[in-house]
Amino acid sequence: MLLASVNGQGEKSADSGSADQALFARSIMAELVALRAILLNVLFKLANGEKPTAEEMQRLIDRADSDKLKKARERLAQAAESEGQPEGNS
Repeated sequence: MLLASVNGQGEKSADSGSADQALFARSIMAELVALRAILLNVLFKLANGEKPTAEEMQRLIDRADSDKLKKARERLAQAAESEGQPEGNS
């Protein structure tokens, strides 16, 4: 649903609803990418018998937040390419 919305395949409307929906989809995707990055890093540390410190967690969060929009755009572009669709405007 997110990818379809970003690529303009969702419900189309004449007003700014489509733009708002695309912006919302990008925001959700960015948050999911950031959450995935944090989760994978914490799980990797736990799997190796380590516990992340509060400082390490804050660094993970800060890094994920700073990278999330770029990574979300990259993932959306990759998904669009794999479906044979032209890359949408970022």
